[in-house]
Amino acid sequence: MSSSSLNKIMTLLSCLILLGCSQVLALDNFASGFDLPEDATYVGSETCLDCHEEVGDLYAHTPHSVELAPMVPGGQADACEACHGPGSIHSEEEDIDTIINVDMMRAMDSSQKDAMCLQCHTENHVGWAGGPHQGSEISCSDCHADLVHFEVQAKPAADFRNESEFCIQCHTSEVGDFRMPFRHRVLEDQISCNDCHDPHNGFPTDTWNGINDTCLKCHTEMAGPFVFEHDGVQSEDCTVCHKPHGSTHDKMLVTDGNTLCLQCHYESEFNSDENWTLARVPHGGMLGTEGRCYDCHNEIHGSNVAPSFRDQ
Repeated sequence: MSSSSLNKIMTLLSCLILLGCSQVLALDNFASGFDLPEDATYVGSETCLDCHEEVGDLYAHTPHSVELAPMVPGGQADACEACHGPGSIHSEEEDIDTIINVDMMRAMDSSQKDAMCLQCHTENHVGWAGGPHQGSEISCSDCHADLVHFEVQAKPAADFRNESEFCIQCHTSEVGDFRMPFRHRVLEDQISCNDCHDPHNGFPTDTWNGINDTCLKCHTEMAGPFVFEHDGVQSEDCTVCHKPHGSTHDKMLVTDGNTLCLQCHYESEFNSDENWTLARVPHGGMLGTEGRCYDCHNEIHGSNVAPSFRDQ
């Protein structure tokens, strides 16, 4: 490797390190967004338990317990003070206006609540921006209600027989799909929402099609590469043909199989005066008798045998 190339790599690494450090420092500024006394300092969350023993008991067996002392990366705040700000003046004067108190927290919008959580949960910080819940007025506390003492309406995951039922208390429109004749068996707990969706991140974007990558984690036989590629499969995502939650059509298709195929494989003279010719091949013997395209073209995602996607 040339010295110029090595210098470029070192410069890039330095920039990344500085970016990471600046991100950590920025995350530690959550408390600075509130009108708190400038001379307030962090005294340690053990001090909070002198008066708030019941809150300590609430968090005793959670990742937020004072005993575990979860720290804000690069900062001085741990446990209670990570969310409520420096408590020195409050602990001395018992003035609730000198910390981020209950009324302040109730007044926070979803972005402020998220900033509070993300100052510690840095592993979710990058993915959250542009993810499925960011900007939706749904905050971390709406889902993780059992780990924070916000007033939220969502029931904790422990109240449900499977984790997907926790998700559909908000995503109610999907319940009907999961009861379709052809469906992913989410309600039966054979597959979960988290198998396909990361609630903190969007679909992967490091490949040409993150949605397809998600599907192909399980449907590996469809991944290829094939000798004969189906152009539609290669250029579109799976949801163009399939409804991912459930469908009234076999194979979870978005519409009847032949109707779906003919949206692309249509010729202007097809079915004109009983002309059933497609690609110069008469199809009346099959399509005219209620046959389906994939009865013959059964290697629809791609074939290693025939360009017509037949198995022989």
